[in-house]
Amino acid sequence: MKPTLWADFHILPENRSAVRACKRVVQALHRPLRRIPFAAPLLLHGPSGTGKSFLVQTLIREMISGPAAQTVQSLLANEFPRSTPSTGNPQIAPDEFEDYLSCDLLVVEDLNEVKDVDVDSMVRLLDYRIARQKPTVITASAGPAGLIHLPRRLTNRLAAGLVVRLEYPSLVSRRLLVRSLADKRKLKLEEPAERWLAKNSAGSIRLLLGLFEKLRPLAKETGLPLTAKQVRDWLREPDAVIDPMERIVSRVASSYGVKPKEILGASRLKGVMVPRQVAMYLAREVAKLPLATIGRYFNGRDHTTVMHATRKVAEGIKSDPQLQVAVRELKAGLK
Repeated sequence: MKPTLWADFHILPENRSAVRACKRVVQALHRPLRRIPFAAPLLLHGPSGTGKSFLVQTLIREMISGPAAQTVQSLLANEFPRSTPSTGNPQIAPDEFEDYLSCDLLVVEDLNEVKDVDVDSMVRLLDYRIARQKPTVITASAGPAGLIHLPRRLTNRLAAGLVVRLEYPSLVSRRLLVRSLADKRKLKLEEPAERWLAKNSAGSIRLLLGLFEKLRPLAKETGLPLTAKQVRDWLREPDAVIDPMERIVSRVASSYGVKPKEILGASRLKGVMVPRQVAMYLAREVAKLPLATIGRYFNGRDHTTVMHATRKVAEGIKSDPQLQVAVRELKAGLK
C-alpha cells in the first residue's frame, strides 16, 4: 500500500479542522457508494502563508493518485478563461466552463479576487455543482462575513457550506513544525537551534520553510547537529550567487518554500504562480532587466507574460499588506 500524501502536510492545531474537512472530500469521492456526506462548497480561509494553497495542492494530489479515475480542475478566481465573440464582449470560454461544471472536484483559489464581471458565472457554477452534489473547495483571505466587497448572492452560498479558518502557527506549533521539518529533511539541530528557529519564524509558514532550505548546504557541510550560533550566523550570510536572475529566483523560492525549478516550470497552482510573478517583478524592479530577457530565463515565456506578472504584483502590493511586506523584505535582501 502506498504511503498517504497527507504525510507531506504538517498537521497542526491551527489547520487540523481544515485537513479533516479535505480528507472528508477525498473519502466521499473515492467511496461514493458509501454515501459519505461532505459540505458543498468547502471554504478554507485565512491570511496568506497559513498553508491554504499547500493544503489544496495536497488534496489534488490525493485525488489524482486515488484508485478511481477522478477528474479535477483548479482555477484562480481572477483568471477565468475568456473568449471574445463577434459581439466584442468578452465571455467565459464555453468549453473550459463546461469542464468546471462537470469535473468531480473543482478547486477555486483566492475567491476574494474574483472579478465583478465573473460573479454571476461563479454563482451559476456553485449552484450547478451544489445541486448535483459535486464538491467544490474554495480558498479566500476571509470568511463570508469578511468578504464585504462581494455580493451577498455569492457569499450566502459560501456560508451555506462548510467554512473553516486556518491560523498562523503558535510558538508551540512552530516548535513541532521545526522538529517535523528537520526529521523529514534529515537535518540535525541542537535543541537551542530548534528554539531559535521557532522563535524567529512567527507568521507565514513559508518563512520557516525558506529558512530550512537555506540551511541545507550548511547541514551537508558539517554533518553534525547544528548549533544555534551556526544557524544564526549562516542565515545572516549574504548570498554568494552572482547571476542576478539565479539570485532572485533562489531568494524567492527560499522565501515561499518552493523549489527554483517549480518557479521556472509550467505549474499554474497558486502556490507556485505567486512566487513566479514576484520573481519576475523583482527582475524588473531590482535587476532592471528587459522583459524579453526575463521571459527567456523563465523557460522562453513571452514578454507580455512578464508584463502581466509585474503589473499584477505592483497592483497587489497596494492592497495586500502581506504581499507588500514579502516583496519589501525580498528587495532589501537583494540589494
